[in-house]
Amino acid sequence: MRFRLAFASSDGERVDSHFGAAESFRIADIDTESDDYELLEMRRVKPSCHGGEHELSGFAAALETLSDVSAIVAQRAGPGARKYIEERGIRVYQIPLDIEQALCLLMEEKQWEADKWRSHTKN
Repeated sequence: MRFRLAFASSDGERVDSHFGAAESFRIADIDTESDDYELLEMRRVKPSCHGGEHELSGFAAALETLSDVSAIVAQRAGPGARKYIEERGIRVYQIPLDIEQALCLLMEEKQWEADKWRSHTKN
């Protein structure tokens, strides 16, 4: 099975963005059968938080762009954003590492089994 994740990243290499302040997400697929991953594209979003204030419509727009992911990995996600995202069946992780290190950690812990990620890619 393949699971798709979105990493809040300014450079496509590191998880270095707060979910609400992120302007881009690096997309990656995990293949649970081969224990491998593939780094895919960068997706741009409009930040939904501005100086501590957030807009639910901004969360909705970001999640529309990330509608095919099972989990979002960010440097940080505030309680409001986290609740909004998780109510829509998407897991949230705060892992401020390089994207490949975060992927290895999630795979090592087989996190999709622990959390029973709701959705997976259609590929």
